[in-house]
Amino acid sequence: MSGEVRLYDKAECPFCWRVRMALHRCGVAFRRLRHDDPAHQQKWRQLTPGNTVPVLMIDGIVITESAVMLEYLNDRYGKLLPASARERALARGLAHYADAQIGSAVRKLVFERRQREPKAWDQGVIAKAMEEWHQALPRMERALTDSRYFVADAGMPDYVLASRFGLALAYGMPPPQTPLLIDWFGRMAGRSEFLETSPGVVRAALDRGWQVFT
Repeated sequence: MSGEVRLYDKAECPFCWRVRMALHRCGVAFRRLRHDDPAHQQKWRQLTPGNTVPVLMIDGIVITESAVMLEYLNDRYGKLLPASARERALARGLAHYADAQIGSAVRKLVFERRQREPKAWDQGVIAKAMEEWHQALPRMERALTDSRYFVADAGMPDYVLASRFGLALAYGMPPPQTPLLIDWFGRMAGRSEFLETSPGVVRAALDRGWQVFT
């Protein structure tokens, strides 16, 4: 197996995006391979039992779960989780919550609006997604009361939530009623790992500004 780090990837997949951010943050040069590129699709299918992305080939091993990828990168390079066991547990809990609760709301909205004309949208699904979004954010807001990031200088929960928040921005979620999270996202959106790895739909939304939250 080559020493080259390879990431089988899908641009808008939040699980892929957070891994791209973490690799960038850890200073790991990697080659992105589109999972649906005919030149790479057969190899990708051989590597993942569930035909999922991301798939990371690094240090002679293959990892097929994004959470395991983030843990591995932290074990290998540090930076993504705090040093103490207590703080690591809290950070992992926030990352899990961001995926399970906020991620569920964002996924409903994105799946309903992506590549569909507005007249085909199910407004009931969209309304439910927006309701869940507003209900889920306060817990993350409270975790930022005394901090600029969820982990010092950003880490695992920041990348998990940023991958959800960026797609929410791109697909027209309503404005968060959480000022600390708005400030947090502004900081995240200015970081090199976010800017260098974000999918095109998110970059376009950022170029248009916060008014896309409508």
